[in-house]
Amino acid sequence: MMHYYLSMFLCLLAVLCTGQAVRAEGFSKTKVGDLDFISIQDSSGEFPTTVFLGDADLLSKLAPSGKIPNSISVFVVKNARQTVLIDTGRGRKLIENLKAAGVDPATIDAVLITHAHGDHVDGLLAGDKPNFPNAKVWIDPKELEFWKTSAKAQYEKVVSLYGEPQLIVADEKTDVVIPEIKAVPMYGHTPGHVGFLITSKGDKMFVAGDVLHGGAVQFSHPEINARFDRDAAKSAETRLAILKRAVAEGWRFAAVHLPFPSVGKVKKNTEREGSFQFEPEK
Repeated sequence: MMHYYLSMFLCLLAVLCTGQAVRAEGFSKTKVGDLDFISIQDSSGEFPTTVFLGDADLLSKLAPSGKIPNSISVFVVKNARQTVLIDTGRGRKLIENLKAAGVDPATIDAVLITHAHGDHVDGLLAGDKPNFPNAKVWIDPKELEFWKTSAKAQYEKVVSLYGEPQLIVADEKTDVVIPEIKAVPMYGHTPGHVGFLITSKGDKMFVAGDVLHGGAVQFSHPEINARFDRDAAKSAETRLAILKRAVAEGWRFAAVHLPFPSVGKVKKNTEREGSFQFEPEK
């Protein structure tokens, strides 16, 4: 038995040293330079193609089953001093899977919000208690105003438990909590929707929030919007620009609604101009 555990330990050590992902049910760990980066699965399911505003025949071709695999993932970024959570999902398996990944919710210093839709902020709360009692909440000022009007009661409860949110400066220059994180404006899906570019030792990971909802549709046809996109034209413009940058700048790419563990590389699809494909990390 001792040999078994030693073997497992050595395998794990080898994986960590080579930078490959460590995966278990509900979480996946990798490195971004010197940083720990952990994907946490809050829930999984499918989107019907009816949530997309595209030609019915094209959608049927892209997703013959009429459904697209979906996940709600959140992401943890850790350096030697601080632990940052990006989004909170619905709060379904969030706490359970954080703990399974070795992250105590009480140790989270900051929660960065890509935008204020329920599947990104509901996990801040467990009834009348905060899930992250020692954290500050960070959000773009435009998104804060949207939150105040779209979900006033929830916003007020969050403020009562966490205090007034800290404001994100989405200029790609200003640090967000730690020097390795910068915010990228991705307005369109909501008025203050942002992504987060994480950079360490030349390695770059982009957390793309809801820049897309269905990889099976929107990588190959980024012009197709979801019904959840508040400003359809701006959303499509933003999506195309972000995907082009992901290819040009060699970003690793993480998005909330991609099938878990929701991390990979965006590649140019040479068969169709303005089309892309996604290669999940192994």
